[in-house]
Amino acid sequence: MSKSVAHHSFSYPLRFDTTLSAGERAYVRLFGAPILGLRIRARYLLPALERLERLPLQRIADAGSGRGLFTFELARRFPQTEVVGMDIDAEQVRRNNAIAERLGYGNCRFEVQDVTALDPDSAYDLILSTDNLEHLEEDRRQCDIFFRALNPGGFILFHTPHETRKVLGLRRRNFMGIEGHVRPGYTVPGLSAMLEDAGFSVERGFHSYGSFETLANDISYLITRGHERRKAIYALAFPFLLLLSQVGRLTTPREGSGVVILAQRPTETGWRWTPSGSRSGPFGRIPSTTSRHRRDRAGGSGGSPSAGARGPHRGAQGRLSKTGT
Repeated sequence: MSKSVAHHSFSYPLRFDTTLSAGERAYVRLFGAPILGLRIRARYLLPALERLERLPLQRIADAGSGRGLFTFELARRFPQTEVVGMDIDAEQVRRNNAIAERLGYGNCRFEVQDVTALDPDSAYDLILSTDNLEHLEEDRRQCDIFFRALNPGGFILFHTPHETRKVLGLRRRNFMGIEGHVRPGYTVPGLSAMLEDAGFSVERGFHSYGSFETLANDISYLITRGHERRKAIYALAFPFLLLLSQVGRLTTPREGSGVVILAQRPTETGWRWTPSGSRSGPFGRIPSTTSRHRRDRAGGSGGSPSAGARGPHRGAQGRLSKTGT
């Protein structure tokens, strides 16, 4: 990458969005991306990416990339990896590609792509799906599509709304007035079971959006109703809402208004690589892949990893373990 990334690296790419006014770009420089829900989700998803940075990933997809901030972050963290952001909004895709060019992110591109029509031969090593599954009528079928689009041993990282929202001990059903939502959300056990039914091995699942984060997000929704409107009021309120939400960083919610799931497509051989020296974190120990080969079109074979398959990056320390597949 030819340009360095500023301290507020997650929000930094928005400074290069020429569709924003000079005043809006100045606001981004001062407060970061003024998208509260996105900032809250990043607090839970970015630590997971830190765990995955140790893996020799070759292709990553941000399925439903929107403004592209997670895509840009993936490109920054994995500079040797091909990163593809996909969205059905052609104008947003054009803007994001222009930003990627200005940032000098040669490993990053955006495509107009419906995630429900992903090529089963995509051979991704990681797919990120952030608050998209609740928009799809056939969510179980989408899990099959994601499964086929991953390399054996590849990972998928989900964030979705929980089916309920909890603020200071009071729980209620999640919003259904947001445009495009066909269900309120999921539970950790429910989404895990659906992924396992599709063939995934669920590595970790937990909640996001604690009480203060949910409260701040609720106030934000009262102002905008989930759309980019009442911008002046929102601009005044956002710094205070961001500060309120940051109180939630002090604890990890046992029950929250969001769901985070990390799952892996098992290898055909039933083997996986577990790096040694893994540190504890929201995902604990994260296994990487043993086999870096593209899927065997004939259906794969059992037994030990083939001698011709590319293993973990040279110098990696860890152990091989047999899975239950």
